[in-house]
Amino acid sequence: MSWEYGTLATEIYEQDKPIGHSFGDVEYYRQLLAGVTGRILEPAVGTGRMLIPLLEAGLDVEGFDTSPEMLGLCRAHCRERGLDPVLRQGDMTTFAEPAAFAAVIVPTGTIALLDGRADTLRALACFRECLGPAGRLLVDLDPPPEPGHETDPEPMRHWRSGPYLWTLQVHHIEYDPAARQTTRWLRYEKWDDGVLAATELQLFRLQHWGLGEFTDLLTEAGFAGVTVTADYRDAGRPGPASGIWTFRASRP
Repeated sequence: MSWEYGTLATEIYEQDKPIGHSFGDVEYYRQLLAGVTGRILEPAVGTGRMLIPLLEAGLDVEGFDTSPEMLGLCRAHCRERGLDPVLRQGDMTTFAEPAAFAAVIVPTGTIALLDGRADTLRALACFRECLGPAGRLLVDLDPPPEPGHETDPEPMRHWRSGPYLWTLQVHHIEYDPAARQTTRWLRYEKWDDGVLAATELQLFRLQHWGLGEFTDLLTEAGFAGVTVTADYRDAGRPGPASGIWTFRASRP
């Protein structure tokens, strides 16, 4: 059992969130970053779903990820489109290139993969160090689950492509109310014409933050001017019923 994004997890991510797929976030981030002329950093870049359309919009974006499988796909997608961004293996809690970037972006709630307050603060401190004066940070965060629904069962999901069928089942969910974390046991399977070709079991933990808690973390990490919108709309008011929150902050 692994915490990492392995081969099957990456393949399913590619089926579920291909390049060009947007939740409204690609357009929103492109709008927020319009006019940025300096370098932009995307930690946890994944397969390039956000990075590639931003590059194609003329922005100077580079990224890193802990998963070699994710990075391999990202590089392949970039080559197919004639793009050659800086991509490297790295970790949000340790990567820092002082004052090198005009913006740091962490879309799709990826920061919730960090384990607890200490790791999250370390990552935010690294982001701040990476930014030049008045540099901007954009971070997406999913609202925490409603009380009593943290371990609700989830249906099996599946994807088809050619002779292959991928399935994803959540076998177990644990909730730690003290740490405010949910941990899922995810089973990935790949079928080839009805025959099981590969399987992986992944532990998948999410850290949950309230609006005020995460705002306080940004302030503690040295950011200023924190604002929050919801559901990729400037007029979206954040609350428990929101689909996603987008925090904006800057380095003083």
